[in-house]
Amino acid sequence: MKEFNLREELKTLKDNRRGQAQQHKIDVVLMITIMATMSGHQGYRAIGDFAQRYKKELVKYLSIEKERVPAYATVRRVLMNINHKKFEDIFTKWMRHYMRKTHSGWIAVDGKAIKGTKQKEEDKKLAHLVSFFASDSLEILTARKTASKSNEIPLVQEMMETFPLKDMIITLDAMHCQTKTLKAIKDSGNDYVVQVKDNQKNS
Repeated sequence: MKEFNLREELKTLKDNRRGQAQQHKIDVVLMITIMATMSGHQGYRAIGDFAQRYKKELVKYLSIEKERVPAYATVRRVLMNINHKKFEDIFTKWMRHYMRKTHSGWIAVDGKAIKGTKQKEEDKKLAHLVSFFASDSLEILTARKTASKSNEIPLVQEMMETFPLKDMIITLDAMHCQTKTLKAIKDSGNDYVVQVKDNQKNS
């Protein structure tokens, strides 16, 4: 199986920062962001703290020039200006390349509004994220942002089309008791457990 080089793929993303602001290469910032997030450091400041705490190791293994790691403000600028769909595609391909399950497991699908994601005071809605959570390993396998709660159903259907694992049991709430959603799960080589409500007696 051909090796998938995550860092090299990240280099293909367009860096929309102006030249003077590109003191830290986009692949370095994103690699640190991925490592920090997968280690449980959530948020810009937490990622910046991770970079400072493990500066020696990051400089060594990422061959960072001038031996300086990005501050949280740099992480914020990069994440706010990259093409998020392309970044997600790269990360998903990497995950699909290396993630292998040898036994069946439970994957919880859920959508949540993310606290603190209003850009302006007049914004009425928070960012809404749909995630696939592995109950056995306590890992978020993939996550996608949707415009609103109402858009969660088609997003889950779309996410199932590229879901990399098979023989999993996908759990969903009553919102997803939809013929198209359940078919997408079966077509992906997985099975499901779906909550139903009183008004879904024929589901």
